[in-house]
This record gives sequence, structure tokens and C-alpha cells, in this order.
Amino acid sequence: MNSSTRTGAALLFDVLNDLGVEYIFGHTGGAVIPLHVELNKRMRRGAPVPRFILCRQEGGAGHAAEGYARASGRVGVALTTSGPGATNLATPIADAHKDSVPTVFITGQVPSFAIGSDAFQEVDTVGMTRPISKHNYLVKDVADLEWILREAFALAAGGRPGPVVVDICKDAQLATLTRQSPPRRRHREPIPFDATMADAILAALIAAERPVIKAGGGIIHAGASRALRAFVERFDAPVTTTFNGLGTVPFALPHNLGMPGMHGTIPANYALREADLILTLGGRFDDRVAVKGFGAGQRIAHVDIDPSEIDKTIRTDLALVAPLDTFLDHALASGLSARHPGWLAQIAEWRKQMPAPYGRGDYIKPQAVVECLSELTEGTATLVTGVGQHQMWAAQYYRFNRPRQWISSGGLGTMGFGLPAAVGAWFANPDHPVVLIDGDGSFQMNMQELATVVTNGIPLKMFVLNNSFLGMVRQWEDMMDGGHHYETCLARNGDCAPDCVELDQTCRRQVPNLTGLSQVFPRLTTRRVKEPERLREALEEALAIDGPVVVDVWVDKAENVLPMVPPGQGLAQMIES
Repeated sequence: MNSSTRTGAALLFDVLNDLGVEYIFGHTGGAVIPLHVELNKRMRRGAPVPRFILCRQEGGAGHAAEGYARASGRVGVALTTSGPGATNLATPIADAHKDSVPTVFITGQVPSFAIGSDAFQEVDTVGMTRPISKHNYLVKDVADLEWILREAFALAAGGRPGPVVVDICKDAQLATLTRQSPPRRRHREPIPFDATMADAILAALIAAERPVIKAGGGIIHAGASRALRAFVERFDAPVTTTFNGLGTVPFALPHNLGMPGMHGTIPANYALREADLILTLGGRFDDRVAVKGFGAGQRIAHVDIDPSEIDKTIRTDLALVAPLDTFLDHALASGLSARHPGWLAQIAEWRKQMPAPYGRGDYIKPQAVVECLSELTEGTATLVTGVGQHQMWAAQYYRFNRPRQWISSGGLGTMGFGLPAAVGAWFANPDHPVVLIDGDGSFQMNMQELATVVTNGIPLKMFVLNNSFLGMVRQWEDMMDGGHHYETCLARNGDCAPDCVELDQTCRRQVPNLTGLSQVFPRLTTRRVKEPERLREALEEALAIDGPVVVDVWVDKAENVLPMVPPGQGLAQMIES
């Protein structure tokens, strides 16, 4: 673009249009008024402009941008004001950083001449976000705005994706552009593809008797899911997909082991325990997967685009820094293949326990809710969750069939992620039904975004697995802390004994009463189901409703997430039932 008499605000939207940005999720405020004024002017004259989705809190906007990015593979964009607007984005930024989500967070800042004066709503956004973002910028001069914006989007999407923060001073938004600063040239040279090391990894895979491929979210970021399936079948190796890699291979694929780790499947954890070679593709060795003793006495190979992940927590025998699609294309073009019939026969036996069986009773089992939703949606829904027990049940019992179908907070484990992320996921891919499975604790953390849902007519199907507890914490308290429940019971009130540790199925004080949400959020339908025999009918009815619906599902309060590898233990200590 050539210099002209445009303001910084006008330049920003010119660049966003040029980059193909379709949606901005955000909230307004004093330090971004010039941007919103410019947006409104363009809308009034019918000029092209990204659609602005007004969320009810900045944290919700940030998670919506994440949900959009996770579901689409494009860069998600959030816009907020300075000070508290920026600080409310800290959690979504950190969440995107942990899960490598391509996002750009644009924040307003006080005028450049006021920086450091403790001005109204001034916060050092660059300083605050430096350790939780891929990169960040402070724009004081409008001449720097264009190259920074373009570089921010390139950085967010390039290499290992992640969040980039652009903090723009208010005077830079208002200033008239008279000159442009040239873009800086400071990118690292790409690491050449090491075909010799790639061949060594393939040779190890062929020679192994009991290989396991551990595929992470990097496969999805690389758009390499089809190539991974072909690779798995060509080399006849079972594959376990990490939490962020769910959907990379179809549930029904005979080689699929499901999710590994603390709450991983029985076949995945058995296979990782018995393997003689573990090949990790595009995933870090998270402490919930690389539990005590992980990899001991086994060969470890690792292919990743990020050199900082190599040998960070687990020492490797073979390592390659390369894009995943490049490595897989090389492997498939090599003409090499392998067969492991005995090992795959054992895998087939273990797969009979995927997902793990569970009991029946007088109360709805949460696993049954997920299984029924999976069946009714034919495994095609975009599945979004909050964080807690419900999240693990969703990961274990939904039969995923495609990448970018699973939208959930992994590395940071952010309660309240689900509802706003589902908003963003729907805008990213409205052709698939968007199903939110949430917990009663997690759902309440960003429940204000129901206003975003109804005002935009988003047909979300929301199922709250209501056990009146912060269930995952309650489970840990029961299993490891003697059943001392302290402020994990969401039915507690001032009349309760302060030392109550009872797990009373009949104690169901509803704070809030979720069915009452239809009275305060117009065009929202609410339902409640308590009886196991009515579960399928209730879920079927909810999925058939045209608009948004919240279903309050009263589940067994005593149900725990299993299997489970207790903290500090190894795969051999997995509790199965």
C-alpha cells in the first residue's frame, strides 16, 4: 500500500481486508474508539470490512478467537481496549500459547506521550504478555503500523503457530499517515530438511517389533492428517493421538489407539508401555503423557517443526527438525513400508476396551451422554468443551472422524473456555453442527456469552453435565486427599455444615437454575433431563431445535474419570476401573 492521508485506524482495516480477515471478536473501550469509529464509517458506506462480533467480556472474545482459529486453521483475531481490556486477554493469550493456536490479539494503548505516567487504563501490555505470547509489539508511530500488522499475522501462522500481540497507542490510531517505515528483516533462515536423519527414523520404524506413533496437534496445524493416515497404514504402526491431536485419524481406523496419558485409553497406554520404539510427530512430551518412567528402555524418535521441543523433557535417540508435511511426504515418496502383524493383532485385542466400559445405575452416566451425542451426530459435530471431568469424558467417548473437530483447552486447562470458543468455532465452520459439552462449574465462568449467542442467532447445542461439583478437583480429593471436599461442592450454601464431605446424590440445589436462563436470554431454549431412560429422547429433541439450546443434564455425582494414571506414577500403575 502507498502512503496517503489515511489515519492509522483506516490503515489497520485496509491491512486486515487485504489479509482476508473475516471476523474480529472483541469489546470496545476508550483506547480503541478510533478503530470502532472507522469500522462504523465503512459499514455505513458499504465498504468491505471484517465483521465485528461483540462479546460480553474480553476474555470471552479471546477464547472466541481461539475457537475460530482451531476450527478453521486461519488466524483468529481479537480486539480490546487498554488496561483491563488487555489484562482480561491474558488468559486467552496464554491458552493459545500453550496449544500453539494462530491468533492475533490487538489492544488499544494510551497515547504514546502518556506511557509511563500511570495514565488512566494504562498497563504495560507488552511486558505483561512477553512470556505468554510468540511475539508482541508496541506501536507508537503510525509509520510502523502496516509492517507490524503484516509481520504479526505471518508470525502467528508460520512455523509453530501461536499468539502475537499488537498494542497500538491511541495517537497512532488517530495520526495521519505521511510516510511508511520499511519492514524489518530479522527472520531466521529455515532449517534445511535432513533426508539422512529422516531415513534413519524410517529405518528404525521398519526394524522395530512394537512401534507406536504418537501424533500431536502439530499434524493438524500442518494440514497433514491425510498424509499421517497413509503413513500409518504404509508402515503398519499403531498411532495414539494426543489431546490436541484428536480427530487426526478416524476413530474406526484399526491402527487408532485413542488418546494417551493420565486419562488416556487402555490401548494407548498399554501400547506405549510395551513399545520398543515411540515416534512422536508434532507433539511435545507433556507431563500428563510423559508420566514417570516414560520411555525408559525404549527408543525415542521425534520429528517437530520447533527445535526447542527436541530433548526438552525426554531425551531422544533420533530427532529431526522439519515441517510434518515435509517429513510425511518424504516417507510416502520413499517407497518404503513395513508390516507388524503380531503387534497389530495385540492392538486389536486392546482396542476392544476403547472406550472403556462403564457401569449403569439410577443416575445418568456422563459417558452415556457423550456416546449418545456421538451416535446422534454420526461423529461429525464440531465438539467443544470446557475444562474438567466432562472434558475427559468427551475426549474418551466421542468418536472423532476429522481434524479441527475437537476444540478444547489442553495445556493451560482453562475453565470457562467452552462457551466462547464454541461461538468462534461456529463462525469458522457453520456447515457442521457445533456441540458444546460443558460442566456446571466451567459453564458458569463465561456464561455471559450466552448474550453473544442469542444476539447473533448462533444455533449452539449446549449440554451441561451437571453434578453440582467441581468434579475433577472432587475426584482428586476423594482419591488422594481423604475425601476432604473444600469448596468444590456447588450446592453448598450458608446452611451447610462447614465440614460436610458427603457425596449426597439427592442434594441438588441449583445455583444458578440453568432452566431459568431462557427467561433472561431471549430466544434461548432450555431443557432438563434427570432420568437415564429419557436421555436419548431429550438429546434428540435438543439437537432438532433450530436455535440455541441449553440442556441441563443431571449426571451421577459420584462418577470418576477412568482410566487414570495417578500423579507421580507410571503407566504400569494405571487405574482401569
